[in-house]
Amino acid sequence: MVTTQVFTERFWITSTSGERILGDLYWQPTRGTGPMIIMLHGFTGFKDWAFFPYVATEFAIRGACVVTFNFSLSGYIEGSDRVERPELFARNTIRQEIEDTIAVVTAFAKRTLEAPATWWKRWNKRMFLLGYSRGAGVALIALRIHPQLPIERLALWSPVTTFHHYTERQKKRWRQRGSLEISHTRTSQILRMNVEYLEDLEANAERYDLRKAIAYLKCPTLVVHGMHDITVPLRSVQELVTAAPSELVSLHVIPHTGHTLGVDHPMRAPSPAVLEALRVTADFFSL
Repeated sequence: MVTTQVFTERFWITSTSGERILGDLYWQPTRGTGPMIIMLHGFTGFKDWAFFPYVATEFAIRGACVVTFNFSLSGYIEGSDRVERPELFARNTIRQEIEDTIAVVTAFAKRTLEAPATWWKRWNKRMFLLGYSRGAGVALIALRIHPQLPIERLALWSPVTTFHHYTERQKKRWRQRGSLEISHTRTSQILRMNVEYLEDLEANAERYDLRKAIAYLKCPTLVVHGMHDITVPLRSVQELVTAAPSELVSLHVIPHTGHTLGVDHPMRAPSPAVLEALRVTADFFSL
């Protein structure tokens, strides 16, 4: 498939969850070599959510080899923007998303999956990560747990600052019922999260501390956040950034926008905030 001179190709690998990690490759075969950018989606998101395909295509036009993928227990299937397998969504944990991220990075770094020859030829052996919302937090923890991952630059868009934002009352009912019901506002679906999600958070509270994780960073990092984000307030992100090595981490605040950078799914056109996030991140990645 060719879209505005950008090729796309499907790939998959088997996750430790026993399910498939399904993803897409984006690249422009006529350009010179460029870095690989692996993009991580957020909570209730998926690889084709809103601005993800647009941003991946734009990075590819600028010479990058781009990877987007669905976490193995996201519950999404190809061709649908609803959670078609809620039983998988219910099983998901932060630990599983970290393992999926490590599996994808490792598979590309070691070239253990099948990809077109032109894809490999265009890759200059440099690897970057871009995480959005919860995916940004997952990226941080993955790099803390596995500092040997060959990631040279990290971009965090609208990053969460904690995974553990549940009240004691919610946690009590969660344990009693074995699952927590949540409303997927975009699709109007009622989804469940099994108690294993909560148990994972509690068992790894120190390990999943994002302020501690960002302090361990070894690579240059760009944080992009909306000034009017009510999901993750800017002050919380500013506090997160102050915990990081000042010489490695920079914060770019986009005015007049919120958590989703001014777009919904499906995205009809990129918002000014998406265009600004794309521009500053492309500059950061030297595209």
